[in-house]
Amino acid sequence: MDEAPVEPQYCDVGPELLSIALLNPCDLKCPFCYAPKSNHRLNAEFVFDVCKQCSALGTLEVAFGGGEPTLYSGLGELCRRIWTETDLGISLTTHGHHLTNALVDELMTHVSIIRVSIDAPEPIYSSIRGRSLEDLLPKLSHAAERLPLGINTVVNRTTIPLLDDLARIVRELGAVDWLLLPETKGGPFTNTESEWETLDRWISDHREKMPLRVAVEAVAFLTGPFPLSHEPDDYAHIRADRTLCRSSYAGDGILLTGQPIIDALRALDRLGPHKLIPCCGPA
Repeated sequence: MDEAPVEPQYCDVGPELLSIALLNPCDLKCPFCYAPKSNHRLNAEFVFDVCKQCSALGTLEVAFGGGEPTLYSGLGELCRRIWTETDLGISLTTHGHHLTNALVDELMTHVSIIRVSIDAPEPIYSSIRGRSLEDLLPKLSHAAERLPLGINTVVNRTTIPLLDDLARIVRELGAVDWLLLPETKGGPFTNTESEWETLDRWISDHREKMPLRVAVEAVAFLTGPFPLSHEPDDYAHIRADRTLCRSSYAGDGILLTGQPIIDALRALDRLGPHKLIPCCGPA
Protein backbone atom coordinates (compact mmCIF):
# COMPACT_ATOMS: atom_id res chain seq x y z
CA MET A 1 0.00 0.00 0.00
CA ASP A 2 3.00 2.29 0.51
CA GLU A 3 3.63 1.96 -3.23
CA ALA A 4 0.19 3.35 -4.11
CA PRO A 5 0.19 7.04 -3.13
CA VAL A 6 -3.19 8.59 -2.40
CA GLU A 7 -4.03 12.15 -3.33
CA PRO A 8 -4.45 14.37 -0.23
CA GLN A 9 -8.08 15.17 -1.02
CA TYR A 10 -8.93 11.48 -0.64
CA CYS A 11 -7.23 11.04 2.74
CA ASP A 12 -9.02 11.09 6.08
CA VAL A 13 -8.62 14.32 8.02
CA GLY A 14 -8.38 12.77 11.47
CA PRO A 15 -5.08 11.41 12.86
CA GLU A 16 -4.64 7.68 12.43
CA LEU A 17 -3.81 7.40 16.14
CA LEU A 18 -4.90 9.77 18.87
CA SER A 19 -3.23 9.38 22.26
CA ILE A 20 -4.83 10.96 25.31
CA ALA A 21 -3.33 11.50 28.75
CA LEU A 22 -6.47 11.09 30.84
CA LEU A 23 -4.74 12.50 33.91
CA ASN A 24 -1.27 13.41 35.13
CA PRO A 25 -1.23 11.92 38.67
CA CYS A 26 0.45 8.55 39.20
CA ASP A 27 1.14 6.67 42.42
CA LEU A 28 4.60 5.55 41.23
CA LYS A 29 7.68 7.77 40.80
CA CYS A 30 9.78 6.07 38.14
CA PRO A 31 13.06 7.95 37.51
CA PHE A 32 12.76 8.05 33.71
CA CYS A 33 9.12 9.24 33.60
CA TYR A 34 8.67 12.42 31.57
CA ALA A 35 4.92 12.88 32.18
CA PRO A 36 3.91 16.25 33.68
CA LYS A 37 3.61 16.19 37.46
CA SER A 38 0.57 18.50 37.73
CA ASN A 39 -2.87 17.39 38.95
CA HIS A 40 -4.64 17.96 35.61
CA ARG A 41 -7.23 15.42 34.53
CA LEU A 42 -9.70 15.42 31.65
CA ASN A 43 -13.48 15.40 31.99
CA ALA A 44 -15.01 12.16 30.66
CA GLU A 45 -17.56 14.00 28.52
CA PHE A 46 -14.76 16.03 26.93
CA VAL A 47 -12.81 12.84 26.15
CA PHE A 48 -15.84 11.12 24.65
CA ASP A 49 -16.71 14.16 22.51
CA VAL A 50 -13.15 14.36 21.15
CA CYS A 51 -13.15 10.63 20.40
CA LYS A 52 -16.51 10.81 18.65
CA GLN A 53 -15.34 13.70 16.48
CA CYS A 54 -12.07 12.00 15.59
CA SER A 55 -13.86 8.75 14.77
CA ALA A 56 -16.01 10.67 12.29
CA LEU A 57 -12.83 12.15 10.77
CA GLY A 58 -11.31 8.70 10.15
CA THR A 59 -9.20 8.10 13.27
CA LEU A 60 -8.64 4.39 13.88
CA GLU A 61 -7.49 4.16 17.49
CA VAL A 62 -7.37 6.07 20.75
CA ALA A 63 -4.53 5.23 23.14
CA PHE A 64 -5.16 6.12 26.80
CA GLY A 65 -2.25 6.86 29.08
CA GLY A 66 -1.26 9.34 31.75
CA GLY A 67 -0.17 9.55 34.48
CA GLU A 68 -1.75 6.29 35.52
CA PRO A 69 -5.04 5.75 33.65
CA THR A 70 -6.38 3.12 36.07
CA LEU A 71 -6.62 5.93 38.65
CA TYR A 72 -9.14 7.66 36.37
CA SER A 73 -12.63 7.51 37.83
CA GLY A 74 -15.12 5.94 35.44
CA LEU A 75 -12.46 4.44 33.14
CA GLY A 76 -14.48 1.32 32.40
CA GLU A 77 -17.63 3.24 31.54
CA LEU A 78 -15.69 5.67 29.33
CA CYS A 79 -14.13 2.79 27.39
CA ARG A 80 -17.51 1.05 27.07
CA ARG A 81 -19.12 4.17 25.67
CA ILE A 82 -16.35 4.87 23.16
CA TRP A 83 -16.24 1.21 22.12
CA THR A 84 -19.98 0.98 21.51
CA GLU A 85 -20.71 4.47 20.14
CA THR A 86 -17.68 5.09 17.87
CA ASP A 87 -15.57 3.06 15.44
CA LEU A 88 -12.37 3.51 17.46
CA GLY A 89 -10.14 0.79 18.77
CA ILE A 90 -8.88 1.42 22.31
CA SER A 91 -5.50 0.69 23.88
CA LEU A 92 -4.55 1.38 27.47
CA THR A 93 -1.02 1.81 28.86
CA THR A 94 -0.72 1.20 32.61
CA HIS A 95 1.74 0.10 35.30
CA GLY A 96 -0.83 -2.60 36.02
CA HIS A 97 -0.93 -2.63 39.80
CA HIS A 98 -4.58 -1.53 39.91
CA LEU A 99 -5.81 -4.13 37.42
CA THR A 100 -8.30 -5.73 39.79
CA ASN A 101 -10.47 -8.60 38.60
CA ALA A 102 -13.44 -6.24 38.57
CA LEU A 103 -11.68 -3.65 36.39
CA VAL A 104 -10.39 -6.30 33.98
CA ASP A 105 -13.88 -7.74 33.64
CA GLU A 106 -15.23 -4.24 33.01
CA LEU A 107 -12.66 -3.59 30.27
CA MET A 108 -12.71 -7.09 28.81
CA THR A 109 -15.01 -6.48 25.85
CA HIS A 110 -14.32 -2.76 25.48
CA VAL A 111 -10.58 -2.42 24.75
CA SER A 112 -8.35 -3.75 21.99
CA ILE A 113 -5.29 -4.29 24.17
CA ILE A 114 -3.89 -3.44 27.60
CA ARG A 115 -0.21 -2.52 27.59
CA VAL A 116 1.69 -2.95 30.86
CA SER A 117 5.09 -1.45 31.63
CA ILE A 118 7.67 -4.01 32.85
CA ASP A 119 11.28 -2.93 32.45
CA ALA A 120 13.18 -5.72 34.19
CA PRO A 121 12.81 -8.76 36.48
CA GLU A 122 13.35 -8.44 40.21
CA PRO A 123 15.14 -6.92 42.03
CA ILE A 124 15.55 -4.21 39.38
CA TYR A 125 11.80 -3.90 38.78
CA SER A 126 11.02 -2.89 42.36
CA SER A 127 14.02 -0.55 42.49
CA ILE A 128 12.55 1.31 39.49
CA ARG A 129 8.85 1.10 40.25
CA GLY A 130 8.84 0.95 44.03
CA ARG A 131 6.36 -1.95 43.85
CA SER A 132 6.79 -5.71 43.72
CA LEU A 133 6.73 -7.54 40.39
CA GLU A 134 5.63 -10.67 42.24
CA ASP A 135 2.45 -8.84 43.28
CA LEU A 136 1.83 -7.71 39.71
CA LEU A 137 2.29 -10.96 37.79
CA PRO A 138 -0.85 -12.75 39.08
CA LYS A 139 -2.94 -9.72 38.05
CA LEU A 140 -1.42 -9.81 34.58
CA SER A 141 -2.00 -13.55 34.24
CA HIS A 142 -5.66 -12.97 35.04
CA ALA A 143 -5.84 -10.09 32.56
CA ALA A 144 -4.12 -12.07 29.80
CA GLU A 145 -6.80 -14.76 30.05
CA ARG A 146 -9.49 -12.19 29.21
CA LEU A 147 -7.97 -9.71 26.76
CA PRO A 148 -4.83 -9.13 24.68
CA LEU A 149 -1.84 -8.15 26.80
CA GLY A 150 1.15 -6.16 25.57
CA ILE A 151 4.37 -5.39 27.44
CA ASN A 152 6.30 -2.09 27.23
CA THR A 153 9.95 -2.09 28.29
CA VAL A 154 12.18 0.95 28.70
CA VAL A 155 15.59 -0.13 27.43
CA ASN A 156 18.72 1.42 28.95
CA ARG A 157 22.11 0.38 30.34
CA THR A 158 20.44 -1.22 33.36
CA THR A 159 17.76 -3.21 31.57
CA ILE A 160 19.56 -4.36 28.39
CA PRO A 161 21.56 -7.10 30.22
CA LEU A 162 18.30 -8.43 31.71
CA LEU A 163 16.30 -8.86 28.48
CA ASP A 164 16.75 -12.66 28.46
CA ASP A 165 15.28 -12.94 31.96
CA LEU A 166 12.45 -10.59 31.04
CA ALA A 167 11.76 -12.59 27.87
CA ARG A 168 10.87 -15.60 30.01
CA ILE A 169 8.32 -13.51 31.91
CA VAL A 170 6.84 -12.17 28.67
CA ARG A 171 6.44 -15.73 27.36
CA GLU A 172 4.86 -16.98 30.58
CA LEU A 173 2.32 -14.16 30.48
CA GLY A 174 1.38 -15.01 26.89
CA ALA A 175 1.86 -11.40 25.78
CA VAL A 176 0.83 -10.77 22.18
CA ASP A 177 3.21 -7.84 21.73
CA TRP A 178 6.47 -6.68 23.31
CA LEU A 179 7.45 -3.07 22.65
CA LEU A 180 11.05 -2.06 23.36
CA LEU A 181 11.41 1.66 24.11
CA PRO A 182 15.01 2.90 24.25
CA GLU A 183 15.23 5.46 27.04
CA THR A 184 15.10 9.14 26.13
CA LYS A 185 15.96 12.24 28.10
CA GLY A 186 14.53 15.52 26.89
CA GLY A 187 13.97 13.95 23.46
CA PRO A 188 17.32 12.31 22.50
CA PHE A 189 18.09 8.68 23.31
CA THR A 190 20.43 7.94 26.21
CA ASN A 191 21.95 4.70 24.89
CA THR A 192 25.65 4.66 23.98
CA GLU A 193 26.93 3.21 20.70
CA SER A 194 27.93 -0.04 22.40
CA GLU A 195 24.50 -0.32 24.05
CA TRP A 196 22.82 0.11 20.67
CA GLU A 197 25.04 -2.64 19.28
CA THR A 198 24.15 -4.97 22.16
CA LEU A 199 20.45 -4.26 21.73
CA ASP A 200 20.71 -4.76 17.97
CA ARG A 201 22.32 -8.19 18.41
CA TRP A 202 19.72 -9.20 20.98
CA ILE A 203 16.82 -8.19 18.73
CA SER A 204 18.38 -10.02 15.79
CA ASP A 205 18.66 -13.21 17.88
CA HIS A 206 15.10 -13.01 19.24
CA ARG A 207 12.89 -11.26 16.68
CA GLU A 208 11.68 -14.54 15.16
CA LYS A 209 10.99 -16.07 18.57
CA MET A 210 9.20 -13.18 20.29
CA PRO A 211 6.43 -10.74 19.23
CA LEU A 212 8.95 -7.87 19.25
CA ARG A 213 8.56 -4.25 18.18
CA VAL A 214 10.71 -1.19 18.80
CA ALA A 215 9.93 2.51 19.05
CA VAL A 216 9.75 3.97 15.54
CA GLU A 217 12.49 6.50 16.24
CA ALA A 218 14.89 3.71 17.30
CA VAL A 219 14.79 1.97 13.91
CA ALA A 220 17.49 4.28 12.52
CA PHE A 221 19.93 2.95 15.16
CA LEU A 222 19.22 -0.73 14.43
CA THR A 223 19.76 -3.03 11.45
CA GLY A 224 16.31 -4.62 11.38
CA PRO A 225 14.57 -5.48 9.17
CA PHE A 226 11.47 -3.81 10.61
CA PRO A 227 8.42 -4.13 8.36
CA LEU A 228 6.11 -1.10 8.32
CA SER A 229 8.56 0.80 10.50
CA HIS A 230 8.22 4.15 8.72
CA GLU A 231 7.43 7.10 10.96
CA PRO A 232 3.68 7.73 10.94
CA ASP A 233 2.68 11.15 9.68
CA ASP A 234 -0.77 10.97 11.16
CA TYR A 235 -0.56 11.19 14.94
CA ALA A 236 -1.82 13.58 17.60
CA HIS A 237 -1.69 13.74 21.38
CA ILE A 238 -3.92 15.45 23.92
CA ARG A 239 -2.36 16.33 27.25
CA ALA A 240 -4.31 16.25 30.50
CA ASP A 241 -4.50 20.07 30.41
CA ARG A 242 -6.51 19.87 27.10
CA THR A 243 -3.58 20.83 24.89
CA LEU A 244 -3.57 19.18 21.46
CA CYS A 245 0.00 18.66 20.27
CA ARG A 246 2.07 16.65 17.82
CA SER A 247 3.43 14.25 20.41
CA SER A 248 3.64 13.69 24.15
CA TYR A 249 7.11 15.30 24.01
CA ALA A 250 6.01 18.43 22.15
CA GLY A 251 6.19 21.79 23.86
CA ASP A 252 3.81 23.67 21.58
CA GLY A 253 0.17 22.91 20.93
CA ILE A 254 -3.41 24.14 20.66
CA LEU A 255 -5.57 24.51 23.77
CA LEU A 256 -8.93 22.82 23.15
CA THR A 257 -11.53 25.28 24.39
CA GLY A 258 -14.70 24.21 22.63
CA GLN A 259 -13.74 24.51 18.96
CA PRO A 260 -14.35 21.53 16.66
CA ILE A 261 -11.40 19.16 16.72
CA ILE A 262 -10.92 19.57 12.96
CA ASP A 263 -10.24 23.29 13.45
CA ALA A 264 -7.71 22.53 16.19
CA LEU A 265 -5.96 19.96 13.97
CA ARG A 266 -5.68 22.49 11.15
CA ALA A 267 -4.34 25.11 13.57
CA LEU A 268 -1.81 22.55 14.81
CA ASP A 269 -0.65 22.01 11.22
CA ARG A 270 -0.01 25.72 10.88
CA LEU A 271 2.42 25.68 13.82
CA GLY A 272 5.04 24.04 11.65
CA PRO A 273 6.16 20.76 10.09
CA HIS A 274 5.15 17.54 11.81
CA LYS A 275 7.62 15.77 14.07
CA LEU A 276 5.49 12.99 15.37
CA ILE A 277 6.46 10.57 18.13
CA PRO A 278 3.93 7.76 18.72
CA CYS A 279 3.91 7.44 22.47
CA CYS A 280 0.95 7.77 24.82
CA GLY A 281 3.07 8.52 27.87
CA PRO A 282 4.78 6.27 30.41
CA ALA A 283 2.92 4.32 33.05
